[in-house]
Amino acid sequence: MKINKPVSLITAYLHRNISKGVIDTLKDVGVQDLYLTSSRSLVIEVKKGIFSILPGSDLAQDPTDTIFFLANPDMEDNLISLILEKGSLHFPGRGSVMVEEILLTEGHELCRENEIKPFHMPAPSFTYPCTGICCIARRGQGNHIARISLDTGICVPSIHFGIGTGVRDKMGILRIAIPAEKEIIHSFTTPYEADSIMDMMIEAGRLDQPGSGFIYSYPVKKGLINMRVARGEQRHPASIEQIISALDHLKGNIEWRQRKPGIEKRSVRQKRYITGLVDMLLLCDDGKGTELIKAAMSAGAGGANITGLRHIRPPDSPLSEIPPARDLCSMVVPEESVEAVSMTLKNAGAFTERCHGQIHLRKIIKAFTYIGK
Repeated sequence: MKINKPVSLITAYLHRNISKGVIDTLKDVGVQDLYLTSSRSLVIEVKKGIFSILPGSDLAQDPTDTIFFLANPDMEDNLISLILEKGSLHFPGRGSVMVEEILLTEGHELCRENEIKPFHMPAPSFTYPCTGICCIARRGQGNHIARISLDTGICVPSIHFGIGTGVRDKMGILRIAIPAEKEIIHSFTTPYEADSIMDMMIEAGRLDQPGSGFIYSYPVKKGLINMRVARGEQRHPASIEQIISALDHLKGNIEWRQRKPGIEKRSVRQKRYITGLVDMLLLCDDGKGTELIKAAMSAGAGGANITGLRHIRPPDSPLSEIPPARDLCSMVVPEESVEAVSMTLKNAGAFTERCHGQIHLRKIIKAFTYIGK
């Protein structure tokens, strides 16, 4: 079913002990169609004694849930405010929430944005435009790459697992040296620091080597970033994260955080960034992702990653026809190939009762991966 409609993609990265309360509150206001995947967040834990000098010993990880759903743009502020209030996200260390403007292009008739009756909430505070950075790396490299976000103080990163396919499948016998399991790292920063952070992540993950991974940046319309990158004994009435949050509010933006050019740049090597791409996000029933990705690749899609999701919906609604286990397939596609890939997926049955497919398009600012000479 052709849609071609701009909608708001709302994503919350929440500590697991608060995610259920947020989900229940969203259900109460009419969000009946949402997704959840297990993830983890990293923080620096300040330690004392001899163990503090061991490499990586200061990293701690917390179990988190990533939840997302689609809504009409005119309801996004109310929904963000609701998540902020219920999750107490104004207190650093509890989570992040983001809103992206995406294009909902195709979908099964049951797969649409949430139609929510108007309700009133105070305008969201402490939310500003930012830039998201997504890095897909070999399993085992996630902490190393995510550490860049902690060391530079930009945010608490989120990491979840996925299965890589596409490029790996084209490498013949060499594919045995490249594990299918991937770690997908999401970080958020100001638009002014995104280029430097990407450069550092490329260096940390050695993404200029064959099969090492892929990284891209994308625009976030507004969000609140969890910036409590370290925890331990607090010797002052307010933490540095609370001070930064207060300054954001006083100045009304995050432009003041911009650092001097090059202050955080560790790399001097020129990067060959790729532009003119979109992230085609295909939601489908569990187990259908692999075959649909193969079809998409025949029409011009590059590599893809599959993440398992839990579909949360009322048991007594038409949405119960959609299985509770779903695949999220992220495919990076040249802008000029979007129509051909969409048509190929349609012909492969992606939007029928067999797959219950839905496609979102996310704009990519720029991307990087190994490109043979």
